[in-house]
Amino acid sequence: MDWDDLRVFLAVARAGTVSEASRVLEIDHSTVSRRLANLESRIGIRLFDRAGRRLRINAAGEQLMRTAERLESGLLSDLAVLESMQGSRVGTVRIGVPEGLGVGYLAGRIGTMAAQFPEISLELVALPQNYSLAAREVDIAITLDRPQFGNIAVRKLTDYVLQFFGTADYFRAFGRPATLEDMTGHALCGYIPQLLFTPLLDYLVFDGVRLNPTIRSTSIVAQLEMVRSGSALGMLPVFMCADQPNLLPILKAHSVTRSYWLTVHDDLRGVERIRITSEELVQLARQDRVRFIPEMGSAP
Repeated sequence: MDWDDLRVFLAVARAGTVSEASRVLEIDHSTVSRRLANLESRIGIRLFDRAGRRLRINAAGEQLMRTAERLESGLLSDLAVLESMQGSRVGTVRIGVPEGLGVGYLAGRIGTMAAQFPEISLELVALPQNYSLAAREVDIAITLDRPQFGNIAVRKLTDYVLQFFGTADYFRAFGRPATLEDMTGHALCGYIPQLLFTPLLDYLVFDGVRLNPTIRSTSIVAQLEMVRSGSALGMLPVFMCADQPNLLPILKAHSVTRSYWLTVHDDLRGVERIRITSEELVQLARQDRVRFIPEMGSAP
């Protein structure tokens, strides 16, 4: 088999459409279609069931996908050894992070990392979702859930604290809640329960009592703006609010702690640019530990 055909097959299997695979591979649509047809013709087996523009991988395709991924894994591991022998750092590192961490913290610091290692091209993917290392969506994944399965190396990046915040304008207009019971009479923003990408974001439950937001969004950045506008109260990561003097914490006794986990696929652990970037991210979080976990006072 031609490895290029297998590489195209993997991209289509992961993307689900020829057009998306074409975008990921940065080759034209007709080339992707031709290589996929060549592969199916060469082995004499259909690998996908066609449903309009979407391709649904069938049992034969899933079997070949497992084989192709083993080949891909071996190839990446061998290339990592060669790069290590040469001491090469040149290349791209794509970092997938939750939106809040990406926009509210890393975006303001990744430029310094890039300047420190100019031979490494850094890409920051900051979306409210989890990322697949197996599908090669990113090289380094930072997640709220600790990954439990797969050929991966996992380490804790940092814990972080969330608190309720409001603004002086909101407090003047609607009062400042002093207890959790007071929150029922206030406008509260939060996530859309049906669209949570992890249950760890369902943190508005205290002693079995659930607070129900009156305005909701899938985006923590949008929620921060809702609070900053003075239209609602919200539970926000303290590291996102550290440079927002108009955001005032309340009900500190009802703070919530979550964790970020940094994960790299075993195939890429030996790649120097990925090792360096991972270490820099860990050191950055350690240096800013007080930003993620501030001293918690007892006053509301």
